Amino acid sequence: MTAPAPARAAHATRPEKATRKGRQTDEAFREAARLVFARDGYLNAKISDIAAAAGRSVASFYNYYDTKADLLIALAEEFHAEASQLAALPYRAGLSGEEALREAVAGFWRTYARRRGELIGIFQAAMVEGRFRDRWLELRGEAITRIATAVRKAQADGYCPGVDPVMTASALSAMLEHFCYIWLGQGGEKDVPFDDDLALDALCTIWVKAVYWRPEDG
Repeated sequence: MTAPAPARAAHATRPEKATRKGRQTDEAFREAARLVFARDGYLNAKISDIAAAAGRSVASFYNYYDTKADLLIALAEEFHAEASQLAALPYRAGLSGEEALREAVAGFWRTYARRRGELIGIFQAAMVEGRFRDRWLELRGEAITRIATAVRKAQADGYCPGVDPVMTASALSAMLEHFCYIWLGQGGEKDVPFDDDLALDALCTIWVKAVYWRPEDG
């Protein structure tokens, strides 16, 4: 993953985070933001709501973040780091390509479910917050680079010849993100019962079959 490192928000170097109490307060704001974003959505969330849910003052919030977009960027980076780590584990465990891919997709799904509050915020903020959108696209670009590398490796083994690795990675990533948002963030399709195992199997099967196919399979 070689995406250029962006300039960090000013809050990243603020001294409040250097102390144990500061880190605890920062985590309180992050947990509160997850709750508020899940409850109200990013667009309707207010800094005063986040501060109240954290049991802190609005003035204290501004010791850590300039805007709610800055806080969401921190949550997005946290999510990205965890999802990337989980995606790499199945490959390090020596599973076959198809098995590792299924486990990687499942890891994203479970991380999304656990962090649905900030992911709802991410989806909404990316449509209206230019600064946030730029940072999110950088993070997403790292994931696409990783997926494209996996597609090229599969191609080296004779699978999915002729497909463009980057476009395939972008399409699969978009499918995964939006499917998770619809089912985990918005409660699913109208009049379609939710089944976690069924949803996850559909995701994994589509992804695996999009990569691990050969011309003779058709």
